[in-house]
Amino acid sequence: MKRISLLIILLVFSLSCSNNVVTKTYTEKFEGLTQLVLASETKNVNFVEEVKKTALVFLTSNAKVEVNSSVTFDFYLDFEKDPYQIDYDKKNNALNVSAPRIRVKKPVINNSTVSYPERGILVNEDREAVQILETLTDRFISEGEELLKEQYVMDKCREKAVEFFKDMSEDMSLNVKTVNVTFQEPEQ
Repeated sequence: MKRISLLIILLVFSLSCSNNVVTKTYTEKFEGLTQLVLASETKNVNFVEEVKKTALVFLTSNAKVEVNSSVTFDFYLDFEKDPYQIDYDKKNNALNVSAPRIRVKKPVINNSTVSYPERGILVNEDREAVQILETLTDRFISEGEELLKEQYVMDKCREKAVEFFKDMSEDMSLNVKTVNVTFQEPEQ
């Protein structure tokens, strides 16, 4: 329904505006679409965590747990949380989109392996490994934010957004030759 409303608004504006530029700011989501995944990136991450246990104040034991994981990060637009603006330049057949900021979903852990480079007498390495594995998703959130700073990730996101808005324009029978997408800056 909102897609049809968007089509009607754009068509009415494009026919009635004398300056040939139609601007509409959206604060609502597209019909049935709240998020659009732009890119996914899988990365192998490994780290070693030292575990130290103390008993009777003077008896200490150290161990190391090494974790290797394959982690997938999804980069997306959230049309429900973030506003965006679309300008249709009828004269140049261009769609200029000020898209929502790119967000990073909580990472997905595809698989993990655990090893124990150093064992300790007081340390139950298996239990420690389970505790570490249970918190992996939270540990890797910052890795996704760092990946978003990479130019190739931004290029993949922009390419997918252009494709999405071009397809949307074609579905609405708009004659769009170029789509320019700029993403809003992340909140500081």
